[in-house]
Amino acid sequence: MPGRPGGATTGREAADEARSHGRLAGLVAFRQEGNDWPRHHDYDSEREHTLGVWIHVQRYKRRRGGLDPVKVKLLDDAVPGWQAGRTRGRPPPQ
Repeated sequence: MPGRPGGATTGREAADEARSHGRLAGLVAFRQEGNDWPRHHDYDSEREHTLGVWIHVQRYKRRRGGLDPVKVKLLDDAVPGWQAGRTRGRPPPQ
């Protein structure tokens, strides 16, 4: 994290970090409940939308090289396959 000289962070940075950890925990729980990757469009609930927007932004930052490597590792460890997400088209038959 960039933070301030000497490693100090602002209140906003700390809040952003806490929110990110909360979103990651929420995504882990969402997937453990048997759900597919959350959508940021055509979502079924506010929870799915919130998580869908968050993971969409993480993927975007990762593709552009702007996601902190520590966050990439956290995502890789907690929710393998997060970078690929849903496959396009119709969901597979169940």
